[in-house]
Amino acid sequence: MKRSTFKTAAVAAGTVALVAALAACAPAAQEPAAAPSGGESDAPAAAAPAETPEPDSFGVVVAESWKDIYPNEYQTYMANESNSPQGKQDYLTEYPELVTMYAGYGFAKGYDEAAGHPYSLQSVAETPRVNENTLANCITCKTPQYTAMVNSEGDSAYQKPFAEVLMQMTEPISCYNCHENDPTKTTVTQKFFVNSMGSDVDKVSTDSQVCGQCHNEYYFAPETKATTNPYTGLEGMTAEAILAYYDEMGFKDWEHTETGAPMLKAQHPEFETIYGGAQSSMAKQGYTCADCHMAPAKAEDGTEYSSHNLVNPTEDPAIMEKCEGCHADLPGQIVQWQKETTDREHELAAKLDAYIKTLAEQKDSLDEATLEQARQIHRHAQFYWDYVMVENSEGAHNPGLAQENLDKCEDELKAGYALLNMTY
Repeated sequence: MKRSTFKTAAVAAGTVALVAALAACAPAAQEPAAAPSGGESDAPAAAAPAETPEPDSFGVVVAESWKDIYPNEYQTYMANESNSPQGKQDYLTEYPELVTMYAGYGFAKGYDEAAGHPYSLQSVAETPRVNENTLANCITCKTPQYTAMVNSEGDSAYQKPFAEVLMQMTEPISCYNCHENDPTKTTVTQKFFVNSMGSDVDKVSTDSQVCGQCHNEYYFAPETKATTNPYTGLEGMTAEAILAYYDEMGFKDWEHTETGAPMLKAQHPEFETIYGGAQSSMAKQGYTCADCHMAPAKAEDGTEYSSHNLVNPTEDPAIMEKCEGCHADLPGQIVQWQKETTDREHELAAKLDAYIKTLAEQKDSLDEATLEQARQIHRHAQFYWDYVMVENSEGAHNPGLAQENLDKCEDELKAGYALLNMTY
């Protein structure tokens, strides 16, 4: 997934520039027992249902079964259908260099901006990136039914054919993903992500982990095909540490058809960008993804609840009024951060494109050591670039970190240009 509902977003934990304002006025973490500091949330908790509806054959209570028990939450969840696949950005058009960068990989065939959660199954069914050899692990975060299957059957579920498993799935991302079958609490249902948190599992609110369990960087383990994170604990959740992890194990997603470099495809590291390594100041204070993307709401009968329509926070008055006392123009500030990030992405994409094409031209004339070095530069530079580009906020979650990772991309490219006698 690329930017979807995060197109101009600034998740609460994301940016240093938001610290002073939101520390004073935004709601704190919604689950104090799991938050590192912070106070109790002013968001109302869901009341326990008198009776849990009947689960389906996978053990999942589907969203529609909750609609009469939690009508406000259900209605706002269904509002996510407005974020439809129609009219989405084609990233191969926005970044034409991607065809060169992803040569030999499925993303060169199709890469569109993601739609809302209700379309998760439709989107994975329609992507041109799958083929007859694709495994079911590609469905990991597309439906709670597959999550339940994995939790029941173990790693063998990852090895099943994609098409065979997809035919069984009917429920897109919904209630079970974040609540299991108990709406009174949040639960991280993706157990591989719980394992990857290691001993740091209690250092981040569960309200953020339920988002992070799918909004993260992952790979498919070569032997088991299991969805796996390239780290254990928060310290390892940086682009540099993740790259070192992949290098040490000799992992590659594919071999680039033009340069022969063993390549890596970054996924969507929102959680790592916010909580990884040194963490953002907002993260340290215990703010969650829900604080900026799930607005407090009140029904006509006066019932208070958390909206389940996942929004761009700058477009929801109930969220933005918390920030107005400290920000004269927060939406404008976010647009500026995003422009700085995307402008630099485009600049470096052109540099990467030229480097890849030059390496492809020269590779047969380079000695073995130089060729290996040039290919490693391609692998590293592109990973740092990709890590920023695929993170769903266009830099707004953590603009300083986005620039640091683009700096690392540029440093690699400068070394590569010098190695190939190119003018930078």
